[in-house]
Amino acid sequence: MKKNNFLWEYVQYWAETEPEFPALHYENSTTSYGELDRLTEIMAQNLYQAGIGKGDTILTILPCSSEYIMMLLAADKLGAIIVPMDVKYRSDELKRFIGHVNPAAVVATPAGDGFDMAAELKNLQGEIKNFDKIQWILTGSVGFGMSFQSLTEAPAKQPGDEALQQIKRSQTLEDGMLIVFTGGTTGVPKAALLSKQNVAAMAATEAELIQKYLPGRIKTIAALPPSHVGGTVEMIGMALVGGYEIFVHDTWSPRQVLETTEKEKIPLMGGVPTMYSIMLLLPDLENYDLSSLALAILSGEKVDTQLIDQIREKMCRDIIIGYGSTEAGAEVTFTEPDTEKGLLAEGYVGKPLADVEIRIADTEGNPLPAGEKGEVQVKSPYTIKSYYKMPEEDEAGFTEDGFCKTGDLGVLDEDGGLYIIGRLKHIIRVGSYTVTPSEVEEVIYQSGTVAMAAAIGVPDPVYGEVVWAVVSPLEGKQVTEEDIIQYCQNHLARFKAPKRVLVKQDLPVTRIGKVDRARVQKEVVEQL
Repeated sequence: MKKNNFLWEYVQYWAETEPEFPALHYENSTTSYGELDRLTEIMAQNLYQAGIGKGDTILTILPCSSEYIMMLLAADKLGAIIVPMDVKYRSDELKRFIGHVNPAAVVATPAGDGFDMAAELKNLQGEIKNFDKIQWILTGSVGFGMSFQSLTEAPAKQPGDEALQQIKRSQTLEDGMLIVFTGGTTGVPKAALLSKQNVAAMAATEAELIQKYLPGRIKTIAALPPSHVGGTVEMIGMALVGGYEIFVHDTWSPRQVLETTEKEKIPLMGGVPTMYSIMLLLPDLENYDLSSLALAILSGEKVDTQLIDQIREKMCRDIIIGYGSTEAGAEVTFTEPDTEKGLLAEGYVGKPLADVEIRIADTEGNPLPAGEKGEVQVKSPYTIKSYYKMPEEDEAGFTEDGFCKTGDLGVLDEDGGLYIIGRLKHIIRVGSYTVTPSEVEEVIYQSGTVAMAAAIGVPDPVYGEVVWAVVSPLEGKQVTEEDIIQYCQNHLARFKAPKRVLVKQDLPVTRIGKVDRARVQKEVVEQL
């Protein structure tokens, strides 16, 4: 596999090497690498002629789909920055994110997660600055904006072609490519800005790692939401770098994944532990022929050794576990398939990948020796340099010498192996999703009935954690669990809305008068 600097260059390489090799299988269509390269070239030219250029942001509200992958590559060729949103987001979240990145274009599916996305977007017309200056592009015909299909149609004249080639020649490794929103220390989701190097180098390193176990151009599945670094950089980016044959699913469904694995003889499976747990719960799992599976990758959550045993027994013998984050690098460590189960039980996540520096620091930021517990800090070609238009988060999230403060507690052993033993920052991990307690609490307060609120993570056997809320009503107000849950579901993606709401007259507070979220969580978990 040839080394390249940019993701689009890998697709161009495979298009020149074997243009008819299938790149994407999505719904009832197949797109070859030659066609993928050609179509995304046309799309980049059309976007340029629509006034979108290098450094502009293109926000997508698309599931994992061929349309998203093509938009990712077209933006990469154009030097624009792609900003994937989850199709589960509602108007309040979209308004916040669109307002922050001020996109030159929004590319959306007309239907969201059970609601009319086109209507949601049109309703924001009076609430989004420069709404009329944004290029609105829809993947269906709904009488709003331009059609996605028109982007793939070659214009009669191509005056943007030479300009596009010049843009390609001017690209650098430090140019922005991808913005992923993740949990923030201030309670507001952070806009992590990944450079072209962050994306392409991470995808290439993982592709090389997979080559150790599965040589050649393999078949794989892409089904994770693009709004996650795992969905865009790992599942999609890694596969494009490796020239894989990708079976694209717009939602993650355990049966669809298993059926595709069986039918297409897929050798590789990747996902968060929750996904494996769900598949293992299927009563007819043994009816699926998974003999093609040669490697299972787990990342994103702590892995229970019982889960490891079940995966090895019922799905795939060889398992590797990775550790990473949006900011530090999608994966910065990996275990080996023969790693002892006892080490995994202690939180072992492997040794750093090539070019990755990991250190453990105390509360003052001083490096600690092997065996000492502290914050995990990471520096590598996959580590972002900054957030997008969030200088306060830059200061809080990075050291002066360029290390990312992960907020995770860990220990390094004498051989450089990393153990993750907890976390410092307040976040709730619902399966593959990261939820900031403050953003849930903010919505609860907007209901106008609550004086104090604490959103907490409560253990769940399938998702790892789910969101609960503990609230204290305003004087003279009636608060019910059903009302708060419904209000949150109307204003937040469903995975962020509380599954339970406990109503109490008083909540514990810290010495500076804030709700003591940690104490609330401890009390609730102990009662459970």
